[in-house]
Amino acid sequence: MSKLEKLNNLYSEYSKVFSDREIVLGDGDVNSDILLVGEAPGKDEVLKKKPFVGAAGKNLSEFLNILNIDRRNIYITNVIKYRLSRINPQTGRVSNRPPTNKDIEQNREYLLKEISIVNPKIIVSLGNVPLRAVLSNMQVRIGEVHGNIKEALIRGLKYNLFPLYHPASIIYNRKLKDIYYEDLEKLKNILQ
Repeated sequence: MSKLEKLNNLYSEYSKVFSDREIVLGDGDVNSDILLVGEAPGKDEVLKKKPFVGAAGKNLSEFLNILNIDRRNIYITNVIKYRLSRINPQTGRVSNRPPTNKDIEQNREYLLKEISIVNPKIIVSLGNVPLRAVLSNMQVRIGEVHGNIKEALIRGLKYNLFPLYHPASIIYNRKLKDIYYEDLEKLKNILQ
C-alpha cells in the first residue's frame, strides 16, 4: 500500500471519529524529508481546507523562502485537524481557542500514525502544542528547547525533531522575531 493510500485510510478513520467537525487534512509531498506540524487550523484554513493559509501562513511562506524550500516539497499537518473555537459572550464573535490537554490526547495518536506513514528525515514542530504532541510530553516548553535538534521516539522509530516557535507567535510577540530568525538559520544549516 502506498503512503497516499495509508494516509487516506488514516484520514477516513479520523473523519469518522470527528464527523461533527470540519476537517483540514495534511497537505503537501507525502515523500518529503521534511514534515511541519502546527497546532490546529483556523477560520481561513477551514474555508480553504488547507493548513497554514491564514496570517500564520504568510509567516510560514516567509520562513520557507528563508530556507529556500518550496511549500509543495514539504508535508504540512496539524496536531488537531479541526478548528478549535469559542464564542465571545459580549460580541458573539467566533475566535480560535487554545487546545486543552484532552484535545491533544484525543488527536495525538492520529498525528503519530501520520508521521510514521510520511516517515520524514526531520520533523519541524511549530509551537508548544505540536512539540508536546510529538514528544508525548505535556511538560516540555518551546522556550526551553527551540532551535535545537531533539530525538522523538514515534511508534518504535527515532526521528529528528526541530522545535520552532509558531509563526503566529512573532505576530503577537515582536521580541521573538530575532530568536525565530536565528532558529531558522540553524534549521537552514541542518537541512543543507
